[in-house]
Amino acid sequence: MTKYQKHTRLIALITVFITLTSCDVYSQPDKAEPSVIGYPYWGEYHKTQISDITNPDWKTEDIVVEGWDWSLPPSVKPSVKSNLCIARNFGLNPEKIKQLPDINFLSTPVISHWVKWRELEPTEGKINFKPLIENIKAAYEKGYGSIVRLHFSAIDFAPKWIKKYNIPIRKEHKKNPIKTNYDVSHPEFHKLYLKFIKALGKSGIPHMKEVRGLFLGYASPSNGDEGIGPYHEKNASANDTVPHVRERIDAWARACSGVEHKVFMGGLSNYGFSKGFGIRRGFVEMYLYHIPDKHIGQKLDDDGYLYVDESNPVIKNNLFHGEENEEYEEKWATDWRNFRFGHSTVSFPYRYFTANLRLLQMRCNYLLNNEFSLLPDMLAWVSLELGRTIEDAPDAWCFLRESYIKEGGGQPVKNFERWVYQRDSLGYETKPVAKVEHPIEMWMVQPGKYYDYVARRGHKIGFDVNDAFLASNKKFAVKISYIDMGIGKWSLVYNGEKGIEKRGIKCENTGKVKTATFLINGDFKNKTTPFDLELHGENGFEPTISFLRIVKI
Repeated sequence: MTKYQKHTRLIALITVFITLTSCDVYSQPDKAEPSVIGYPYWGEYHKTQISDITNPDWKTEDIVVEGWDWSLPPSVKPSVKSNLCIARNFGLNPEKIKQLPDINFLSTPVISHWVKWRELEPTEGKINFKPLIENIKAAYEKGYGSIVRLHFSAIDFAPKWIKKYNIPIRKEHKKNPIKTNYDVSHPEFHKLYLKFIKALGKSGIPHMKEVRGLFLGYASPSNGDEGIGPYHEKNASANDTVPHVRERIDAWARACSGVEHKVFMGGLSNYGFSKGFGIRRGFVEMYLYHIPDKHIGQKLDDDGYLYVDESNPVIKNNLFHGEENEEYEEKWATDWRNFRFGHSTVSFPYRYFTANLRLLQMRCNYLLNNEFSLLPDMLAWVSLELGRTIEDAPDAWCFLRESYIKEGGGQPVKNFERWVYQRDSLGYETKPVAKVEHPIEMWMVQPGKYYDYVARRGHKIGFDVNDAFLASNKKFAVKISYIDMGIGKWSLVYNGEKGIEKRGIKCENTGKVKTATFLINGDFKNKTTPFDLELHGENGFEPTISFLRIVKI
């Protein structure tokens, strides 16, 4: 039982009466679930180039605005662990480096160098890292760090001279693979691979200050040496027992001695984690995948709330932890890409929004993004969120949502939370509302339930905030994004310096997303309310809440 499960059950035994007065009488909201047609809360599909993005302005007053609010105080700078990749260089092309755009929002931008083995060792025994080193340095002069991603396994990755070793072709688990790979476990291939990694270490590349990460992969039918061993990633312990996989990991550990934290794997390996290596997945556009996943600390409690296991080594040690949120070009809604995300781009801003929140919920510190953004203010915010721990987080938040996955026969997955926890209890019951249909049938979703709810509604909604976050501050901005449904009034209730305080909001039934900001001085140590932050509807009104964020000021 988690701390928050225990807390929820305790609250069910507590009765606290808080009197909220109002001089007006408001009409009751429509009790039916808010109707959502399409994706009305995220705007139309529009690409903003990276060079056109700036940080949203920070407001120093109580205010209600239309839309979402992703602002942070100007004092907030990127984490030293943050890596925002907004470009890839396929090969050793120096022109791509020259074309890197200027970055005008606070971030730690990086470029990923996708380099084939054959480009660095066209002649056996003559490995030339100089062009790669020059590109790394040129990118640094443009303000970019570098991710080094070397590819080995495919026939078109490996040098032509390797054919003389008669290495067999690897049998793939998928039909019609994109890539035809050599059997990387073959003794000759393995020996040549280890020799190359040893040379990589001697080149000095891993220890360059300009280098922020190095990819350690295996082989896959997809492009990019995905995985870490011959077994499916869910069977991480099996890969740990394979001698040639352990030897590959050991070779990287020797080559990157002292900077092991820069290495990230293309699949799960506890042996790799023990070396200090991190991990990168790459399909967060399918924002409900890896639920649950004990290997990266993703768990569900008995009530369906998604939470993070803080003792997980990836989380506890803040290892290199990456995702890719990049499949948003028009081509993903065409026959060329098998209509992967539907037959139009209309859902793309919603998916982009949800995937960004999921990768932050997973505590990622590396993100591969496009060279554009569908929600520019949000991307600027994401860049400041990457790599944060509770010790240095500028804000904490909760996205009130619900979906249904095959795991457990269609069990609900409630909320994406980052140190703010909404829980139902006696007197604080909520229901999921604002149904949004999925544009496709994601494989992990319960058949017949291809939809999300993107808000919760209740007469009282309670939120607890991580104690460590609250203990380091007393002044906060509370930002509440709500769907303006019904005519009525509701309030933020919290324990202030002079006891229980409230701040009120009127709903006008516009159907729009609005964000209310309240600047507060909280005394959460001596609170007398069941939750740290509570939202109370007045005269029977039930607010429809989507997102709550608390910011240190």
